[in-house]
Amino acid sequence: MLSVVFKDYDIIDIDFDFIIVDGDDGTSVLNSLQTGDVCILDGLTFGGFNFVNPSELKSKYIIFYSSKPNIFKITRALDRHFNDKRRDIIINVISNLTRVSTLRGDVYIYTNLDLKIAKNIIEEYQVFDRIPLPLKIAHEISSSLSTFLLSKKII
Repeated sequence: MLSVVFKDYDIIDIDFDFIIVDGDDGTSVLNSLQTGDVCILDGLTFGGFNFVNPSELKSKYIIFYSSKPNIFKITRALDRHFNDKRRDIIINVISNLTRVSTLRGDVYIYTNLDLKIAKNIIEEYQVFDRIPLPLKIAHEISSSLSTFLLSKKII
């Protein structure tokens, strides 16, 4: 899991730690990472069906989806492979996403912020398309970091 902290459009910090594929340590790992005032998450699940529990996050958050997830497919996958609290948490968040119309198109979010504030933050960072710049940068860095760590047989 990787965190990229921005101040305006400048990267001021990068932090990462490992999570277990399909594990349940996503929340504790995210809470241990350096984050900014508001954490924009690219969805709720990471590393397969590892997940973050929004009610246990230390920071303000926006769980972001550029398109609406297919709740039927997610529920089916969860029912086949997991019989724990993650199912209820994931289904609750997916079921309660709010569609937000931005200048770059509709997005879906789950947040503990006022919706107007969340929309303003998203639009501020929608530089090139619907996906906020911090998420795009975090994807690029995490992909490169994964490739590097795999090539060195570190992971």
